[in-house]
Amino acid sequence: MKKTFYTILVLSSSIYADSTILYEYGNKDYKNPMSKIDGKVQNIKYKYFNKSHELQLGIQSDNVNRKHSILNINLPSLDVEKYSAKYIYNLNDTLSLKGSFIKIIDNLAPTDQGKVYGLGVNYNSLKGFSTSLNYYKSDYNSFNVNQYDISFSKVFKIDGVKLKTTIIAKKIDIDGSNYGAYIFKDKDYFTSGVNYQSLTLGAGAFFGERIFTVLDNGMKVQHHAMHQDKTYMFSIGKKFKNFDIIAKYSYQNGKELPENRDDIDTKVTAISLIYKF
Repeated sequence: MKKTFYTILVLSSSIYADSTILYEYGNKDYKNPMSKIDGKVQNIKYKYFNKSHELQLGIQSDNVNRKHSILNINLPSLDVEKYSAKYIYNLNDTLSLKGSFIKIIDNLAPTDQGKVYGLGVNYNSLKGFSTSLNYYKSDYNSFNVNQYDISFSKVFKIDGVKLKTTIIAKKIDIDGSNYGAYIFKDKDYFTSGVNYQSLTLGAGAFFGERIFTVLDNGMKVQHHAMHQDKTYMFSIGKKFKNFDIIAKYSYQNGKELPENRDDIDTKVTAISLIYKF
């Protein structure tokens, strides 16, 4: 399946102009979890766009080394693949519709074979303001997750530099009783976030409680039972004529629910390469 997906990306990028292809490689570092030590993550994304349509395809591959923190024994590695797709249709200059899909393959988690469906609408005003409403349905074996997103964005210029600011709120509801052997104690979560993005710099944060969160406008999902309460992100890049390079850093703090383990830090450093056709 992975080879087929890579082939589709390569063929698509060779056929269509107005396209970008991204490759990202990152390292993960964990502090205080029950078993996770460190790992690596790889992402490939293809995007085709014109005035009326935008299509994105993605694959994310994670490999995490594990060792039991109490028994001090090595455990099988965690291997995850996520396949994602998103389509946006621009009805006119102000209104667009979106559909998205994610498939999860996980060798250890109860959310293996999970599917995430998304629908959304975006309205752009003529003054640089935009509003988005999105709904995501995460379909897992023993439970489902409903997520409702609303965001407000504003594009403006400072000394000739374009900057986009986005404020977002996410309401997450769990429909079901258990994640494997773990019985859910809380089923309703709410988090809010802010993001700043220019041509070369980006920064963002989430505040409030969240779990099983769909991110990146429907292209990513956190499918493990990890209760997050702090997230910070930063990026810096350099743009060339047909090529961009971006360095990224993210930090998350939360709690492993099945293991009942608090104050888990997850740090990811990554480098992204983007080529424009």
